[in-house]
Amino acid sequence: MRAAEVVRRRLETQRLRGPRARGAGQVVAEQLAVQGQELPVARWSLGQRCADSSDDDVRRALDDGAILRTHALRPTWHLLTPEDLRWVLALTSPRVLRQCAPRGRELGLDDETLVRTDVALARVVERLTPGGHPTRAELGVALATEGVETTPDRLSFVVMHAELEGIVVSGRARGTLHTYALADERGASRPRGDLTGDEALSELVRRFLVGHGPASVRDLAWWASLTLTQVRRGLAGLGDAVEQLTVEEHELWWVPRDLGAPSSGPGPRVDLLQAYDEVYGSFPATRSLVDPAGLAAGRPLDYASLHVLLVDEQLAGWWQRRVERGVIEVRVHPARDLSVAERDAVLAELQRYATFADQEVRTTIA
Repeated sequence: MRAAEVVRRRLETQRLRGPRARGAGQVVAEQLAVQGQELPVARWSLGQRCADSSDDDVRRALDDGAILRTHALRPTWHLLTPEDLRWVLALTSPRVLRQCAPRGRELGLDDETLVRTDVALARVVERLTPGGHPTRAELGVALATEGVETTPDRLSFVVMHAELEGIVVSGRARGTLHTYALADERGASRPRGDLTGDEALSELVRRFLVGHGPASVRDLAWWASLTLTQVRRGLAGLGDAVEQLTVEEHELWWVPRDLGAPSSGPGPRVDLLQAYDEVYGSFPATRSLVDPAGLAAGRPLDYASLHVLLVDEQLAGWWQRRVERGVIEVRVHPARDLSVAERDAVLAELQRYATFADQEVRTTIA
């Protein structure tokens, strides 16, 4: 298998080639967890992978709790299903919490204090929920009445800690504001089956490879905040269910999966990915497979919120978005010269994005 085929297979397993998913919930379930801190474009990541989905559809899945947004895997936002939340956190959060502990101590939040703030936060969310799931600002006010000091940094850490402990998750959005709910209320009271120990470890490895692979041990360890030893133990537990291959000196693992015939057509294939999209952001150890020309080294550092442009499965540049008076302004920054056909394909994909968002998109290609 060549590098280009590895990338194509990753795009296929992530529903960016071939048959699309039935809805956002299926996308998240198949990938196990989807990075989602920049929510508007994270919703687009889900919509890209669906046969027929709008931004409103994805918002509805989040509001209804079919998809939960919370801190997991690494100290950042992820999207998971309620069925997968508990057992994934049981595997990944201990190491993430250890990584975050020094910052907590800087803020005066040692383990004993965090036990108290977890209890206080759960009590506050339960008290406020009958009036609607509370925003972070409302949590800060209510926690202050409980004697919890809530400077912005402390409040962020307290809430993140409670998420990593599986106490709170995302609630129903209030306009553009993120809210919080008790995890048990949102249907995450029971783990998936009885997954514990090495069985859970092997299941996490299997699910990652099914939804992301082929991937290296280092890719997976970074993605899940696990040690290399843990990942290798998880692989060993899968036996013949996984296959190993070597591509450009990278040892990769994958679980073969029949998704049907991949779609094909004339002209270049363009993917407008969010900056943290799983098909690009999940492979720090093997990202060179999608960037054989080394274009990422020329990424303009003075641009904020640069998202990723792929053309024919290879990095070709970046794009930015901002919303002005209800219009999405997109600026595309090619990392190499784009042909006329490639530019037309970029504009066609942006039209698909406009349809998904149900907003006008104005595009400038630098």
